[in-house]
Amino acid sequence: MENELDLVDPDPIRHEFTCIRASQPIGDIFIASIPFKTLVRISHFDVRRVLQEERDVERYLGIQRPLEDIRVRSLSEYVNYKDASFPTSVILAVHEEYATFNENANSMTVSNIRNGETKPSIPIGKLARVLDGQHRIAGLTAFNGATFDVPVTIFVGADISDQAHIFATVNLEQTKVNKSLAYDLFSLARTRSPQKTCHNIALH
Repeated sequence: MENELDLVDPDPIRHEFTCIRASQPIGDIFIASIPFKTLVRISHFDVRRVLQEERDVERYLGIQRPLEDIRVRSLSEYVNYKDASFPTSVILAVHEEYATFNENANSMTVSNIRNGETKPSIPIGKLARVLDGQHRIAGLTAFNGATFDVPVTIFVGADISDQAHIFATVNLEQTKVNKSLAYDLFSLARTRSPQKTCHNIALH
């Protein structure tokens, strides 16, 4: 059975959002604020899949790890707290044939139509590969509010080796915050949350 995400949309679909360019050694990156509905709609997780398995050899395709259900459930609850926030960027890769940056307007348009063509040639749900932030995006599918804009860093035209390098750098080089410190910080929150309540109970 064909996956729904593999079906090319019959009609043109375009999404435009405010965006700025930043030049770095790896090349240009684009920093944007994207509404959660748009982000959920255009992004997909290139989950690592076993293609062939032999006794001591496994061949893999893709650069993402499978979604962890417990993290998705936790974030699905968290996004509906009054003080929910995703301040760090989700990182996406978009093929240059489906993205146009307008330097004068500081905007980017992504579409299911190749630049210069008139008919859709890619499913809208596969426009952007997620390099980092798949659990946050999965959690946002459960958001019940009206507005949740997400900071996003977009690599346009990065080949698969660059994408894998970015993924490895983000996931292997970052320093994790000590959990006890993170829980202590909940006590400083101005609004109520299950974490703040549990922290206060534990202290007293």
